[in-house]
Amino acid sequence: MFLPTTLVDSLLKAYHTDPLAGHFGIKRTCLKLKNSRIRKPGHLCSIEPPDGPFQLIGIDFCGPFNRTPRDNQYVLCITDYFTRWINAIALPNCSAQTTAQTIFDDYICRYGVPKSILSDQGTHFNNQLMDSMAKLIGYTHIFSTVYHPQ
Repeated sequence: MFLPTTLVDSLLKAYHTDPLAGHFGIKRTCLKLKNSRIRKPGHLCSIEPPDGPFQLIGIDFCGPFNRTPRDNQYVLCITDYFTRWINAIALPNCSAQTTAQTIFDDYICRYGVPKSILSDQGTHFNNQLMDSMAKLIGYTHIFSTVYHPQ
């Protein structure tokens, strides 16, 4: 939508000062927003610390970086929450297929199937391919809350 600069002030005034405008003060606006959010039922819960290595791993991407001579631009970081050991794997992209293939080839085939994998809700982690892999191999995929990783 394009709005000429001459109309910006009158539009803002109409939406903020008109008696029928949508802003009713801080408390009512916050209450309205709080009640309108759609979220899945259930409570947030803490993640239990692992009892040993290779039980709980965290995965996340770093990048994009400048392209390397091997055409890599991203780094997939896989952290074991018990030992704090980090595997950093350079990758050309962060697609769902590259992510799933790398987790399987470079982690699961080497160290075994973890009990749980923790990640953010990025599309490279939260997708049908990763869901299928979790069911097929037998691990639980835990997603952190949006903009609140812990």
